[in-house]
Amino acid sequence: MGLSEIIKLERPLLILMLGVLLSHLGTYMVIPILPIMLRLEAGLSLIQIGTVLAAIAIAFQFGSLLGGFLADRIGRRFIIGLGALVGAGGLIGFGLFTTYLLLLLMAITIGLGNGLNAPSTKAAIAALASEENQTTAFSLRGIAANIGTATAGLIVFFLITGTSHIIFWLAGIIYILLTIKSWLFLPKNCGDDPCPVIPAGAYREVFKHKPFLVFGTVSILIWALYAQLALALPLRAADILPDPKNVALIWTINSAIVIFLQGSVTNWIIQRLHPLTALGFGMVFIGFGVGSLYWSSAFIHLVISGAIFVMGEMLILPTIDSTVSQLSRAELIGLFFGLANVVAGLGEAGGNFVGGRLLEVGTTISYLPWVVYGTTGIFICLIVFMLKRWQPIHKALQKAAEKEDGPKHAPKVSPGPTQHRSHPFDRWEPEILFRKRRDT
Repeated sequence: MGLSEIIKLERPLLILMLGVLLSHLGTYMVIPILPIMLRLEAGLSLIQIGTVLAAIAIAFQFGSLLGGFLADRIGRRFIIGLGALVGAGGLIGFGLFTTYLLLLLMAITIGLGNGLNAPSTKAAIAALASEENQTTAFSLRGIAANIGTATAGLIVFFLITGTSHIIFWLAGIIYILLTIKSWLFLPKNCGDDPCPVIPAGAYREVFKHKPFLVFGTVSILIWALYAQLALALPLRAADILPDPKNVALIWTINSAIVIFLQGSVTNWIIQRLHPLTALGFGMVFIGFGVGSLYWSSAFIHLVISGAIFVMGEMLILPTIDSTVSQLSRAELIGLFFGLANVVAGLGEAGGNFVGGRLLEVGTTISYLPWVVYGTTGIFICLIVFMLKRWQPIHKALQKAAEKEDGPKHAPKVSPGPTQHRSHPFDRWEPEILFRKRRDT
């Protein structure tokens, strides 16, 4: 992405990108060391740690539903700021409490705040970006997120010593700054246009959208496996590293990989594949990345596992966002993204709960969790490939591809003959890799 493309973005979009950076900066000062803190400082069991992380994801679901609904009704600026403020309260609470029940309550508070914030931000980006700049805007969002994540890891590694509690205080302050920035500088209500008045009955239409519902159901499995790295890697680091907090650097390295390689992965792989093909391959990388932690005995091994995982992440995250956008209805985009975040929350909650129990079993059968992770990645890949051949979702994506005002270069299926269902471009030939694509 060139500087000229960034300059073309509207000012509110740039403010939203700064918000994405700040939210990831605050969040990833906490995420890498949270399982370690819960285990070493709060003395929680592996099952309790998984339950706390699951509580964040479950609360995220309810916040996403509420946030998507309110963002479409009363405006995104207020909801984005409110979510950040609620999240700040939960983060600061983690720095104050060490008992299981209070930590569980703070986890719910963080999940609720992030649930309010995340879908509202995505919907605001989708709504405020012109059709010409929408793909650029979502790409920039990913870069901003990873700059925040990378910076967070460096802060934890170089500036934080001793107790972990100061990390939670700093993260809470960052979220408060995000609240102030959002309320002061984002457009009031829904921008230049009035917020749409949507009859309550219209929301039932989302639950009649079979391609979106089926894709969402499969996404639960995707997010369940995706959540395992944030749980398994820190706990593995606690077993093999002299200073487990150094694990924060792995998130910095992963983010650097995304910043430098996401554009190439998008141009040379994602844009040349059917979105569900990219999604399936991504799940294999994610499963193998988490499963390979079994052989970790030093910091470099954790870095390698994280790098394998992040290759899958670069394939699945932009593809999921793009697919949700193509399956959604424009007037209900906030609700669609809200429900997509509910799905992510369901998957992560189930993944964290099951992952905690699986790692508990792994204390007696050491190889079992890691074998399950690897085989699950392959299993989900096969399910996604079967979904790719399901006609209703193919037709829905095909319809989105035929829109003349759709985002440029988004992963999409061909509107051509059905015997070439897998190709993402407007030329009727099989998926292509390692060949230059002609513009259409």
